[in-house]
Amino acid sequence: MSESFVSGPSVGSAAPDLVVPGLERRVSHAEPRVLAFVRDGKLTEPVTELPTIRAELRGLGAELVVVSPGGVWSVRADDPLEPLAAASAELAAEVSDAAQRYGVTHDEDAVFVIDGRGVVRFNHRLERRGRALWATLTDALTIAGRAAHMREGHDARQRVLFTRREWTVTCLVVGCATAFLSACKEQEHRPADRRSPPAEPAPPDVEVMLRINGTVHRLTIDPRTSLLDALRERLGMTGTKKGCDGGQCGACTVLIDGKRVVSCLTLAAMVGDRDITTIEGLARDGALHPVQRAFVEHDGLQCGYCTPGQIMSAVALIREGHATSDDEVREQMSGNLCRCGAYPNIIAAIQAARRTRG
Repeated sequence: MSESFVSGPSVGSAAPDLVVPGLERRVSHAEPRVLAFVRDGKLTEPVTELPTIRAELRGLGAELVVVSPGGVWSVRADDPLEPLAAASAELAAEVSDAAQRYGVTHDEDAVFVIDGRGVVRFNHRLERRGRALWATLTDALTIAGRAAHMREGHDARQRVLFTRREWTVTCLVVGCATAFLSACKEQEHRPADRRSPPAEPAPPDVEVMLRINGTVHRLTIDPRTSLLDALRERLGMTGTKKGCDGGQCGACTVLIDGKRVVSCLTLAAMVGDRDITTIEGLARDGALHPVQRAFVEHDGLQCGYCTPGQIMSAVALIREGHATSDDEVREQMSGNLCRCGAYPNIIAAIQAARRTRG
């Protein structure tokens, strides 16, 4: 294949207008393209070189348009061979006129690489010498890619790849990034008087005296501290469990002056002068409380996490005289949840403790 150039538009000059049936829409978009003029239309034969042609087109960022009196075809990097116009007398006349404006004679085959601005970046005369047309076009595309790279470094190749659409997207991205960075910079240099006011300081700590299981404990705590957190975090009485921390599960139940209270919703600073009983205070001299013993004997627990709260509620409702029937026990214990589902054994344990108490 010769590397001599055809006459016609030189490299760097504007490509002549091409008005050929089937190409009007594509040419008006001014997309990068490789324009091939061939003297016959034997393009329907199997195209074994199509993957290689697509690879070269992907590198050039262009569409291949093959123009001949026998038809017009298009090949894109990711699309199949597409016929754009069939052979006709009108087409033959248009192709002949276009070839003359590109300086291609009736017995020549030639290739032109045209960028998105309509500027010729490469031209080449094809010499088939008995070879198939698609094989010759494949070689021409390879040479075009090398020429674009060798002549002007990467610049010529990039100009073919850089379309108007890509330029628009690039401008949008750069504009958005600039606006974002400007906003960040403005935020950093915003005057101090426009900043959000500082958070209010925490209230001062208070001293409380808690009487728990008959023992007095003096603490200095945040006035927002719950009785549950004071028991577990400050006094180490971890028998009282933290479940939902919202007063819904009953795992943190303790007795205050003998009445059932969920300690997660009770402020420690509010119960300083009252008697508080926790699960640790039920047993006496190493002997379990009757309710504790009944829970063990009737297997009223599984994982055991809710058991301290269940037992504290059971002690109170027996004292209150509310455990006269199973249904009443269910109603009175409804605030204590057992995720393991040990309710039948819990009811049996409470009834047994009630009968023992007599």
